Amino acid sequence: MKVDINISKDVKEPYVVIHTDKISDEISKLAQDISECASGGRIIGNVEDTMMILQPESISVIRVDSEKVYVTSDKVKYRVGKRMYELLEILGKDFMQVSKSAAINLKFLKSVEPYMNGVMVLNMKDGEKEYISRKYVPKLKEYLGI
Repeated sequence: MKVDINISKDVKEPYVVIHTDKISDEISKLAQDISECASGGRIIGNVEDTMMILQPESISVIRVDSEKVYVTSDKVKYRVGKRMYELLEILGKDFMQVSKSAAINLKFLKSVEPYMNGVMVLNMKDGEKEYISRKYVPKLKEYLGI
């Protein structure tokens, strides 16, 4: 892989451009690593007056409520200052969006139950429940191998 670094006083914030003929696992991993590095790979959660550094593997659910993003980690609901799509980029392939306003950590998925009108209930290992809308069911079925 060829790497070029251009230094210019006109650039106010560093940015990365990847030129490739196709997206490979290597390119995807590289983009994820760069993104995590740029954000510090850290997720800061606020609860009351306390800021906590959250470990990605402890996060079970991401929810958007009234344009604010919350994550559940170790059964505590934290407010985060990032948008859901930014969190999904940082957190990577273990997380999947399941509705317009929610995403889950697939490693926390315990069981799936039918609900109504094609919607399903996702039961998480930490007791959380989330609903997956019909739009996202095919992706979940692919993940589960059904």
